[in-house]
Amino acid sequence: MMVVVLSAIQACSSTSKLPAAQSTGEFFQKYRNEAGFKGTTVPVGLVSRYISKEITDTTLQAALKNISSVRVLSFTPTTRQSRRLLERGLTQELDQVLQKDNYTAIPLLDEAPGMLQFRMRQSNEQVQELVGYRKHGNSFLMLQVNGRFTRQQVELMLQKIDPDLLISLLG
Repeated sequence: MMVVVLSAIQACSSTSKLPAAQSTGEFFQKYRNEAGFKGTTVPVGLVSRYISKEITDTTLQAALKNISSVRVLSFTPTTRQSRRLLERGLTQELDQVLQKDNYTAIPLLDEAPGMLQFRMRQSNEQVQELVGYRKHGNSFLMLQVNGRFTRQQVELMLQKIDPDLLISLLG
């Protein structure tokens, strides 16, 4: 019995005091103003102009026009407690949200350490949301793109657009 109580106390101390997020939007809102986190909504027009300069593929251009929002959440721990959150709770919480909402893995990309791992949520034939995230070393990053896309558009975006380009827009 004592082991269960100690495990519960340790689990609570290693994660955020806020209740677990139920969606990727809640996850972003929950953490965006916490210590060590930086949450930003990137203007869609800026994203489209920045990326479309080098894009000539019409399918990819159409995908860029269908983006409705782009959010980036980054995290670098500043305390021992926030390092525990990174090690023991942050990606696990996001994984639970993605499992609950039936996000599908997109195995197109290199799964090397430090690469964003992408999941998509779709309804019928329309992809409504892309979520890429990584925990690498002493940091965490989540990229959330909402819109209306076909699977082909999603695959083209992930093959031809370097997600780190969006990170550079955060300034």
